[in-house]
Amino acid sequence: MKIEYTLKEVRDNIFAVIVPNDYDRAMLFCKMQEYYESDNKLFKGESFSIWDYMKWYAEKNKGVFTYTKDWDGFNIPFDVAMHFMVPNEVESPYDEEMQIILEKIYHNYKSDRKKAYIIGVKSDKGDTFNHEMCHALYYTYRIYKKEINIITHNEMSLNTYNILIQNLIELGYNRNVIDDEIQAYMVTNYKSKYFSKGADKNELNKLHNIYKQQFDYTSNHYLK
Repeated sequence: MKIEYTLKEVRDNIFAVIVPNDYDRAMLFCKMQEYYESDNKLFKGESFSIWDYMKWYAEKNKGVFTYTKDWDGFNIPFDVAMHFMVPNEVESPYDEEMQIILEKIYHNYKSDRKKAYIIGVKSDKGDTFNHEMCHALYYTYRIYKKEINIITHNEMSLNTYNILIQNLIELGYNRNVIDDEIQAYMVTNYKSKYFSKGADKNELNKLHNIYKQQFDYTSNHYLK
């Protein structure tokens, strides 16, 4: 089984695994992503079988495993990825390929691996790529995280913040990544009906411009 992908360091310490095939991309990242941020304590930070995860995910989606259609982009800190590989059994060609990818990053790059971040995308352009880059910047660039958090907690109304939290939880996000997800959605696909449901559209439009300015400023000034 051959999985077509390209590994590319798109910014210092930020590595993009570019997988054109939607199914392959989702299955390549599924176990590692859910180890990082699953909303189910049976999987987050735990050693688990992909078969158990697929059964659980299907059960909450009317008996159908829709993961490969539900999720388009992926993101995870490199050190978390390395911790994931140790206790988790290699069960499929996707696990084997992910091991190879992590070893390439570990051995072949001179970047600070403790600050490295991995994203899984279809291409290195477009909203999905920018969405995952938001996560990468939030983790790797202290200035970006500080400034973006000020927007979230000083510019956004408490009512809107609470609405977005509830929407993200309903989408299946873990509470630990809420602020990170809010900023990534607000920069890119903030008009998504599941993310923006019940929130004031005028406020979201105004906030989007503020978030986007900070993202563009960081990209242009700190990521040469």
